[in-house]
Order: sequence, then structure tokens, then C-alpha cells
Amino acid sequence: MDQTPQLRLAEGQRLLDAGDLAAALDALTPLTADADPEVGGRAWLAIGSARYRLDDEPGALDAWQQAADAGGSTAWLGWKSVAEQHVRDGNLAEAVEAYREADRRAPPGERGAIANRIAWLLKETGHDFASRRQFNRARGAYATYPAYVTWGLVAINVAVFLIDSLLGGSGGFSFLGGGGGPLLEAGAVYGPAVADGEWWRILTSAFLHLNALHILFNMYALWLFGPIVEQMYGHIEYLATYLLCAAGGSVLTILAAPDVPAAGASGAIFGLFGLAFVVSRRRRLLLGPQARAILSQVGSLLVLNLVITFTFPGISWTGHVGGLLAGAAIGLLLPPANVPTMGAMWRAADGSLLMTRMSPILRASAYLAVTALLVAGTYVAVQRLA
Repeated sequence: MDQTPQLRLAEGQRLLDAGDLAAALDALTPLTADADPEVGGRAWLAIGSARYRLDDEPGALDAWQQAADAGGSTAWLGWKSVAEQHVRDGNLAEAVEAYREADRRAPPGERGAIANRIAWLLKETGHDFASRRQFNRARGAYATYPAYVTWGLVAINVAVFLIDSLLGGSGGFSFLGGGGGPLLEAGAVYGPAVADGEWWRILTSAFLHLNALHILFNMYALWLFGPIVEQMYGHIEYLATYLLCAAGGSVLTILAAPDVPAAGASGAIFGLFGLAFVVSRRRRLLLGPQARAILSQVGSLLVLNLVITFTFPGISWTGHVGGLLAGAAIGLLLPPANVPTMGAMWRAADGSLLMTRMSPILRASAYLAVTALLVAGTYVAVQRLA
């Protein structure tokens, strides 16, 4: 296969990136006659970017239209660039049609963002019904996500509760009564036990429950909110967040109430509440209608649960508040990695993203920072109890 056109394309793009626009045009223009639509389309796309940067907007529009008409895998970018130029020119009806052409050719992962732009343009032009339909389509593109980690966490919690109840000697479980079994005894967070070296209690306590009502409420909340956060952050980051929030509740417990044993997944769940509240207020997320409806209620649910926490005796406020603070910190530090936001949709004329994703190293560093803070809190608590 002749690599010469690809090398010339790469050279033209290099000149374009370096700001040598005239040289880029000289290198790219001969490639527009190439019989391969991939080569011709990419050349026209880059030429459009060069002309746009030279303030030749009509020339840029013509080049992007040529890129769209050339076919190939970049045709959708040509149509999208045409649409964006029509928006800048105030030709909104033409922009809608160009975006529709881009939508027909775009990869599946790009169609939700394009549908959202069509929706906004339809709203601007007074087509409210069509606009609502497009918004629903845009959000529906991100509405399904298999919540494997949430399902696994629920299964583990239920299995541990049933095993602990059977090992407790009664042969069954209590609906309202407390006590629990040997697993609860060995795994609940308790300051003096942690100080004696039983570090596992910081995490195992989040998988243990006192009675059926306790686990029922916690698992319902996890089943409701867990999939949304898992969709926003992906399976791995969601699991890390859940465990850090669980640890956050345990660490505040051994700091503020070390002599009171505590157990339950509510610290981790309050952390999910805190993260969801912060993210929903700071970001414009593209989620399905059901997820958006649930997120819209997280503030009131959080307030209600905090009132219950501080009103009724026997509830570990330290576990709830500690998890809440950990989740809110993660939400402040890290935008969702797995769900697009309105701000992240916009692209430059050449199709490149105007806002780049946070690098995996920075994301990992944020989780490590929260972990280090929790380790430091545990160390302080242990030193006090020593």
C-alpha cells in the first residue's frame, strides 16, 4: 500500500498545527484530488481549518462541504464543521440539516452529543416539540449502563448478612432486633480493636448489618443511587469511590466516637449521596430521564437523611458524615469519567475537543490523596487510643 499520501497528510497537519497555514494549504491541496475518499476527505477537513484560521470563513465552509461530500470515515466531521459554521453565520435551519447529516454518519458514541446540539437549535428556532424529542434522544444515548459493581455489592452484603444470621445461632435473622452474629462481632468498626491491629474493620464494617430492616434500607438506597454513580465514573472508579466512602465513615467513627461499635453500608451510601449532589450541581451531565429525575432529588433526600441521622438514637452519625465528606471531596476533585457533560461536547473547527479529559494519572492521584487523608486520620485515632 502506498504510504505517500498518508505521509503528506501528516506533513500538512504538522504545518497546520505549527501555524504555517500557507505551507499547509500548499501541501494539502494536491491531496484533495486523491481517489481515496479517506485521503481527500481528511485533506479537505484540514484545509477548512486552515482557511478558517485565515479568516476566510466562506472558503472554510466550502472546504468542509467538500470533506462532507467526499465520503469516508471523516464525512461526519465535515458535516459537523459545516453545521458549526452555519451556526456562526446565523443560518440555524441550515445548521440543523447539516447536523442531521452528521448524525447519520457519526460513530455511535458521538450521536448523543450531536442530537443534543440539534435539540438546542430546534429550541432556538421555536420547534419545541421536536426539541424535546431530540433532548430525550440525546439523553437516551447514555441511559443504559450495566451496574455490575452495584449488583455485586448488593449480593455480597445480602450474602454476608444471611451467613452471619445463620452463624448467630438462631437459625434465622431478626427483622428489627439487633445483635448480629460472629461476623458482625469480628468486623464492626470499633476504635480499640482497630488500635489493636484489626485494620480490616475499617472496610468490613461496611458489609455488615444489625438486622433485616437495616440492610433493607441500605440496599434499597444502594440499588437506587449506585447505578447512577457507577455510570458516571465507570466500574473501577465507582468501586474505589464506594470503598473510600466506607472507609471515610469508619475513620470519622474511630476519631469522634471510638468506643461505640458501628456497622452498615450507610457510610458508603452517604458518600454516594455527597458525590452525586456535588457533581449534579457542578456539571451539566447527559444522562437518561430516570437518572436525571433521581439526581434532582438527591439534595432533599440528603437533608432528610441527615435529619434522621441526628434525630433518632442508635444511628452512627460519624459513619454517615464521614462517608458524606469523602464522597463530596471526590466529587469536587474529579469530574465524571464515563458520562459526557455539556462543556465537554464542543469541538474546534477541525473536530478536536476544546476541553480534554483529565489524565488517568491525575485521576489516580486524586484517589490516592483521599486515601492518604484517611490513612492519616486513622493514624491519629490509633495514637489517641494507644
